[in-house]
Amino acid sequence: MKVEDPLKEIKEAHEKHYPNLYSIKDQVIVKARGALIYDAQGNEYLDCVAGHGVMNIGHNHPRVIEAIKKQLENVIMVPPSYPIESRASLLKKLAEITPKSLTQSFLSNSGTEAIEAAIKLASVYNRNIKKPEIIAFKRSFHGRSLGSLSMTFNVKYREPFLSWISPNVKFASYGSIDSVKDLINENTVAIITELVQGEGGVYPVPDVFPKELREVCDQKSILLIDDEIQTGFGRTGKMFACEHYGLEPDIMCMAKGIAGGLPMGATVASEDLWNKLKTGEHYSTFGGNPLVCAAASETIDIIRDENLVQNAEKQGKDLIAHFNNMAENNGNIRGVRGKGLMIGIDYRKPVKERIDEAVKKGVLFLNAGLTVIRLLPPLIINDDQVKRIKEVMEEISY
Repeated sequence: MKVEDPLKEIKEAHEKHYPNLYSIKDQVIVKARGALIYDAQGNEYLDCVAGHGVMNIGHNHPRVIEAIKKQLENVIMVPPSYPIESRASLLKKLAEITPKSLTQSFLSNSGTEAIEAAIKLASVYNRNIKKPEIIAFKRSFHGRSLGSLSMTFNVKYREPFLSWISPNVKFASYGSIDSVKDLINENTVAIITELVQGEGGVYPVPDVFPKELREVCDQKSILLIDDEIQTGFGRTGKMFACEHYGLEPDIMCMAKGIAGGLPMGATVASEDLWNKLKTGEHYSTFGGNPLVCAAASETIDIIRDENLVQNAEKQGKDLIAHFNNMAENNGNIRGVRGKGLMIGIDYRKPVKERIDEAVKKGVLFLNAGLTVIRLLPPLIINDDQVKRIKEVMEEISY
């Protein structure tokens, strides 16, 4: 009796039943541990994609697995209106690690949902404004749902849905406070920014710009929304990127690294601001469910206990310094940008072939646009793994 090739069946199922919305890779992944993932042929890869910056604590951390197992034995799901221990623990920890005025968190399932909640908060911040406007930035990426898409700059994401997305968003030049001031009017309720633009090409904000934004928001009674979806939970060498600048935003949006690989988003703001929304004006059936809360609560403890913020700062500085040295001696590289373990290497030509070549050498990289190789490795990477990253980057940068 002929036995079908299970790998072939897996790939065919994706081709036949999965929407053509993803660039499907050749590797069928069967196992992941720490900073490494393995395909069905037994090939090992050093993972500098990390679920697009999700796996900050590494894959399959044993403490997260144990926390999930423990929660599974008790309760998997109750609606958000029922208090539970794992959610209470997470809410307290989020209040501890975020700026002191941000005491309440709405829990959802993704980064784009975290942004949607922030949009609603901004919309009701002053209910007397009938046409509330938000200022975002060129090169920004805040998600693909219709509200968050309104604040995502890249035309390739926006153009097919222009008739649906909000016209009440204006785009300023990133890093230019004069550009921001030119767009502010009586309808402006919020400014939203990434402190490192990830999808836009890994651009850290100019050092003085967050302070300038905070000042203009205070002067004009405008909310400042900090999108920490990719930069949060140690990624940039601080627990949150706003800490690099002493910035206290009015709203913080987070996701990705929050729950050890499980889907979660959070929108954090003050009690006074959350009270602007009435009961029932926003909701999430699965938001803050017991299982994911248990994983997220344990993830925060792991980041602190294992000094992953410090490791991200150390290994990031080492890599950025090495890549800058490469750039000085390599005409193919236009520049190097980043903070912590959020790094972009900007080439003069498209990088797809370089990324494909790195796969053959056992290292997975990510792009950010056509010409930038982006590194978002787990924050647990060690010196030997950093050395391997350097070696492969040199080999593909000829």
